[in-house]
Amino acid sequence: MKNSLAYLFTLCAVAAFFFDGFLPSCVIFALTIIGYSAMPFFAQFLVDGFFLTRNTYKYSLRLAFCAYFSQAVYLLVFLLWPGSPHPTRLNIGFTWLIAMGVLVAVEFLVSLPRDRIASMNLLDANRTTNSTRFDVVLSSEDANNLPRGLKVPRWPKTTFHALAIFIIALCMLLITFLPLTMSLMSIMCVLVFYFLHRWKIDSRILVATIVYSAFAACYAYAYYRMTGTFSWQWTSLVGFILCLLIPNRRRRKNTKLYRLRYLILPAGVGIIAFIAYLIS
Repeated sequence: MKNSLAYLFTLCAVAAFFFDGFLPSCVIFALTIIGYSAMPFFAQFLVDGFFLTRNTYKYSLRLAFCAYFSQAVYLLVFLLWPGSPHPTRLNIGFTWLIAMGVLVAVEFLVSLPRDRIASMNLLDANRTTNSTRFDVVLSSEDANNLPRGLKVPRWPKTTFHALAIFIIALCMLLITFLPLTMSLMSIMCVLVFYFLHRWKIDSRILVATIVYSAFAACYAYAYYRMTGTFSWQWTSLVGFILCLLIPNRRRRKNTKLYRLRYLILPAGVGIIAFIAYLIS
């Protein structure tokens, strides 16, 4: 159910891109809004895959393949069809690549906590230092909470913390300077689903909806103040609520057949572009 809705909504966004100028503006607007609703589905898929995959880095390579292949199809259509719209932004696959980096960095910070120091007051002062305080290092568990697919070398935890901060800073720079699709909204949506997966809180649907709604409202306001135009990306809240309400169904999947889903986006782009070319 979720997979079907996600890809259907995505193809609506692709249709809005290629049929702009051929269909009435109200239809293009409706298709665009539906396309925004697809984003939370893929954000949840990304988080679920992050925790379930056997190899996080191979999973990232598959995401990179989908992103670059889809962008190559967009560019090929633009070169072969002079009347096609110009792809001014990178497809959302590149946003998911950056979101994967953020997930890895956050996991380093959450699952590899720093060692703590416990202090005790001695009944009798130390004869050498004359101090009544005694400190003990409490070592935290090493990598017991990491996803099974996230393999890390045996480095000091402070190294991972520094690496996590560097990755997050790099991702923020990429979001700022690259022409990505729905970058901030997508990253926030991924983080909300990540924390929902990590901590099983009460009233999770209500809390998650409030957090994402507040961020969507702040994003829409900030976007309007900075650009003078209104962004409709906040409508992805509809897809977010649908993701929370529709239950996940765990099924045993054929791995090779399941990975063919990475070809759905580039194949859909090519087919819809060809149809738009025929009616142009």
